[in-house]
Amino acid sequence: MLFRSAYDLNKTATQLAREAVAEFKGDGRERFVLGSIGPGTKLPSLGHIDYDSLEQALVVQARGLLDGGVDAILIETCQDPLQIKAAVNGVKIARAELNRPDVPVFVQVTVETTGTLLVGADIAAAATVIHALDVPVIGLNCATGPQEMAEHVKWLAENWTGPISIQPNAGLPELVEGKTHYPLTPPELAKWLERFIAEDGINLVGGCCGTDIQHIQALDAMLRRLSGDARRPTAKRRKAVWVPSIASLYSQVPLRQENAYLSIGERCNANGSRQWRKLQELGDWEGCVAMGREQIREGSHALDLCTAFVGRDEIKEMTEVVSRMRGAVSAPLVIDSTELPVLESALKLYGGKAVLNSINFEDGEEPAARRLELARRFGAAVVALTIDETGMAKEADRKVAIAKRLHDFACGRFGLEPSNLLIDPLTFTIATGNEDDRKLGAWTLDGIARIREALPEVQIVLGLSNISFGLNPAARHVLNSVFLDHALKRGMTG
Repeated sequence: MLFRSAYDLNKTATQLAREAVAEFKGDGRERFVLGSIGPGTKLPSLGHIDYDSLEQALVVQARGLLDGGVDAILIETCQDPLQIKAAVNGVKIARAELNRPDVPVFVQVTVETTGTLLVGADIAAAATVIHALDVPVIGLNCATGPQEMAEHVKWLAENWTGPISIQPNAGLPELVEGKTHYPLTPPELAKWLERFIAEDGINLVGGCCGTDIQHIQALDAMLRRLSGDARRPTAKRRKAVWVPSIASLYSQVPLRQENAYLSIGERCNANGSRQWRKLQELGDWEGCVAMGREQIREGSHALDLCTAFVGRDEIKEMTEVVSRMRGAVSAPLVIDSTELPVLESALKLYGGKAVLNSINFEDGEEPAARRLELARRFGAAVVALTIDETGMAKEADRKVAIAKRLHDFACGRFGLEPSNLLIDPLTFTIATGNEDDRKLGAWTLDGIARIREALPEVQIVLGLSNISFGLNPAARHVLNSVFLDHALKRGMTG
């Protein structure tokens, strides 16, 4: 079986490439060997293979490439964001095992003529997932020629702040006399890539299907011409602006909405919805999907999923829900569980950039650390509750102190970007009849304002309707609306 030779084949191929590079040593040029990891034939988001099997197979390939001496690893022709996660994590595992942490990873996606990856992800969704995995270089290759890539190259140029690589086919393939023919000539390919260099500031160029020695020679000549005395031109400086976001399998959702707030639908939750719990008990998974779609139609930007239900198998039922929701809804998922195995099993199914709900310090730092490790592995944002070893923070001073501790812990120790930290300063009902509890809403608002000032890059979210718990429906609607307005003015984002 070929898989038994995977390590040796990749190591030997790399060694042969290094030998070829050595033959040109001394001519004044620096050359690099990139180890290529292709897409294979099985996509996890389509159920062709489970995440663990794919990741482990790619660990073997990455080990061979690294032991052979690659300078970088190029994960190319990617068609599924979940496949990208398995490949990037496979490389990271191999790098750690072989003590080669500095070998960079590049990721190139393949955008079809439909304008999306094969599983339906647009370039923004794919880039959001790749960015969350700490990949420094993104690119496009295969499927189409440069003309069809132009729109996606432009998006990357305006949004991706790191280097960009482009390897187009020699045009769209045509069938000529029963054979595949790529119509783009070497000068035509070089002209397109020159445009991308001049207008979009791309950093690496090459050719994919249909390109041959003459195409690469034309690219080399073009680069020499642009550079004058040097062999390669200096890349154009871009003014890209990255917008912190989450993503479904299909599209990107900014964490800060323009003229609005991030609305997380909470009815797909066994703890908060009798209708959801009934559907879950019946095993009516299509009904569960319909509830998610309904919330999106009503304006939810993301969906909170919780299957924690006494006497039920939470992992099994979370798997049932996520495996359907991932392809059936357009909004990103918020994976909500107190159990680490449930969170992990869900993230192994999800190709989008999810939100992990949640961490806190109720039982000390160790449970939060394990969840942050999981979030960093799968590129998830994280909800963080202002709860510490002494309980839930009610006063503004404690909310701010715990929020700072959460920020320092998640961002300082685990490298989570502050924009991917969603602080929940907690809201409590003011309708208990207890005079002291009337202050709880004001304390929350004060806490929001002070957290926003102290930690301007984090998101601030609330389970806002808790403020009115215990009142009649009409009164709840009024109080929720007023409290929402005040919370947004203080700095709440979702």
